[in-house]
Amino acid sequence: MDKERKNNLLLEVGCEELPPRFIPAALEQLQEGLAAQMKEQHLGFRRCKAWGTPRRLVLLVEDLASRQPHRQQKIKGPPLERAYDEAGAPTGALHGFARSQGLAPEDLTVEQVKEVPYLFAVKELPGKTAETLLPEILARLLGGISFARPMYWDNKAERFPRPLRWLLALHGTAPVHFTFAGVTSGSETWGHRLLSPRSFTVGSIAGYFDCLEQNRVILDQERRRERIRQLLVEKAAEAGGRPLVDEALLEEVTHLVEYPVAVTGSFARDYLNLPREVLITTMQVHQRFFPVLEEGSSGLKPCFIGISNNLFHENIRRGYEKVLGARLADARFFHNEDRKENLEIYAGRLGGVIFHEELGTLAEKQERLVKLVELTGERLGGDAALIGRAKRAAQLCKADLITRMVRELPELQGVMGREYALLGGEDPRTAAAIYEHYLPRHFGDSLPDTVEGALLSLADRADTLSGCFLAGIEPTGSQDPYALRRQGQGIIAVLAAHAFELTPAALLDSALEQHSPAVPLSLQRRNQLRGALHDFMTHRLRFALQEKGLSYDVIEAVLGVPYRSVAELYERAAALEEHLRTDLLKNVSAAYIRVANLSRGAGEGTIKRGLLGEPAEKELYRCSLQIEPVLAQALQRRDYSSCLELLGSLKEPVDSFFDGVMVMVEDEPLRRNRLSLLAAVKALFNRMADFALLQLAE
Repeated sequence: MDKERKNNLLLEVGCEELPPRFIPAALEQLQEGLAAQMKEQHLGFRRCKAWGTPRRLVLLVEDLASRQPHRQQKIKGPPLERAYDEAGAPTGALHGFARSQGLAPEDLTVEQVKEVPYLFAVKELPGKTAETLLPEILARLLGGISFARPMYWDNKAERFPRPLRWLLALHGTAPVHFTFAGVTSGSETWGHRLLSPRSFTVGSIAGYFDCLEQNRVILDQERRRERIRQLLVEKAAEAGGRPLVDEALLEEVTHLVEYPVAVTGSFARDYLNLPREVLITTMQVHQRFFPVLEEGSSGLKPCFIGISNNLFHENIRRGYEKVLGARLADARFFHNEDRKENLEIYAGRLGGVIFHEELGTLAEKQERLVKLVELTGERLGGDAALIGRAKRAAQLCKADLITRMVRELPELQGVMGREYALLGGEDPRTAAAIYEHYLPRHFGDSLPDTVEGALLSLADRADTLSGCFLAGIEPTGSQDPYALRRQGQGIIAVLAAHAFELTPAALLDSALEQHSPAVPLSLQRRNQLRGALHDFMTHRLRFALQEKGLSYDVIEAVLGVPYRSVAELYERAAALEEHLRTDLLKNVSAAYIRVANLSRGAGEGTIKRGLLGEPAEKELYRCSLQIEPVLAQALQRRDYSSCLELLGSLKEPVDSFFDGVMVMVEDEPLRRNRLSLLAAVKALFNRMADFALLQLAE
């Protein structure tokens, strides 16, 4: 830790054990809240750090200013014209304002505000000391932390998720006294609950950190995390293997302990006959244990590593082994019972499970998925065998939700469907699709490998999205209880990964149609829902493009024109980004803007060659006809640099056209013909982007 500084501030909030998921957010709020409080109170500081364990949240503020700076406060009063009457005597408005500010009338000043003179009271505000301000600052800081499930303690204005046990606050070596949730701060802290269960008086900030180290509290969560990682590697090596470290589990365990100790345990080897995911999920989710892999392979060893918050004792190992053994015995029982019936029988029971009260049962959802997979597969040109496997996967994909194993371990949905499908003799690609239709489960997750899995993943997400919008369920602000944004991002990720020639809008239109037999829709309502779904997916596409680091104007330019697929949209955007600072793109954009400005609102009428009289308009027409098929071929092979070169070649004939041709002539057929020519040229540009939306440097 840093050496002691005269004006450092330390705050420790001691409480009963916090849920692990609460701690990172609380630490972030402490830092942000402290910065906001200090800014409001005009108290400068160099930096602040936050650490957390299950029992304490700690904030260290370095180089805190000893007092506020002296400030001048100006308070605006009435306009000068109302301060004096016609005879020049002070009015009641002037006297009243001066009295309200505790000043004599002659102490007021006059300043112009938008060329109007006003009276002002100017006050010198001496800065208050940090010692005076800190009690109120710290109480407000703690009161401003929000938690998912807070509880009321001393009064309803003060909330915290677990009972507070102590508060420590030091400014340098001096205690800061304040009260929050019925607890008054002082200079006492506590050691580890089990290894050093007593209080200690702290005389300095440096002494505080030394005290924790000596009493088995590793305060820094980064140190705890790396210590756990190191312990896992060491213990797994002792067992002849390597640890399977799930980062989310590592993060959770880090916030469960103050002094991590690794405990290696074992289980009966015959449990290895269970599916690998069953063993891993049972250890990780139910017990927060880390599985051990065979060195050099992905096979599991019949052992695990638990992280204890206590010094090693044989009873801890025995307890870990006993509780895991019971869980694995349950898993084996569920697995054996589930195997007595094939997956199709479980699928037949989905009629008794409600998907959503307005959208019917899981059996009805399953029927929609079968139809949607078939429609999408045929649209993409899939062969009959592939579509057949995807339809079979759609018939079985929700069946494992009925099984005992998935009811006990919901995290295994899809996994057990795949396992039971293989045991039932289904095609391996059908079984893989049952598992893959849940992918991606979160941002950065793996995507379906098989086309069958991708088709079913798209169908499932599109059905859920369209159904929820139909039922009036749409994300608002930060509220998204059905994770519809994640469903939308999943659709985009799968479409991009498999380069399907299918837009999200077309997919959702098909999904919406599958709901219509059960929920009849008027044409107006159907169009309203389609518009809302399309807008939603455009927002998701915009977000996906932003995640790729693309410029805002590039994103808007490619989204401003039609596209065939998400993969094609990504590539067009990347090409524009690559040429963003080039003269080529500037020329293309300049030509497009001249054409688009004049042709705005003009329909794409038929161009009558006989009405093309001027040499410049004949040349523009000839050039547009010449590049159209070449441009179409370049677009087909996604050679967007060539597309830009072709569009750039139109700049000269476009400039010549506008220099030598009057478009808005009185002759209506001639005017309409020239506007149709410009509209056709604009349409060529719009095959690539809406170039008017690009913000190009001069």
